[in-house]
Amino acid sequence: MKGSKKALVLDASVLIEMAYATELGEKAKKLIEERLAYTTELAIAETYYILCRKIGPNNAREKIENLLDSGYLSVLHIDPLSPGRIKCERAISLADSYVIALARKIKGVALFARKEKELAEETKKRGFEVDILFLEEL
Repeated sequence: MKGSKKALVLDASVLIEMAYATELGEKAKKLIEERLAYTTELAIAETYYILCRKIGPNNAREKIENLLDSGYLSVLHIDPLSPGRIKCERAISLADSYVIALARKIKGVALFARKEKELAEETKKRGFEVDILFLEEL
């Protein structure tokens, strides 16, 4: 039954892998088959601009729309003060702060494609009070 495990909050890195249907993207799709999956508005914007730079605005828009129409995930809004507080206290990107804040809010798991240096260092210093997964490690 979908949703039987903790929900996932997908970072833009995961969305990009899914949009390009890479090996990691396929791994993400399998991982979320039996879970609810969400992302943030900022992750959608980040995914769009990265795709836009590589494949142009029309193709990027199409890939984003395909992802959103796929049924794999939903976009949830989060009060910007929550990720702002994380960013204030931690040396990670604002986009990563949004993913972690949303995962905290829904008591889910933050999912990233790869283990980024800054995120790994901050996790070692002290946890984020939320589970964090990296596709490359699964």
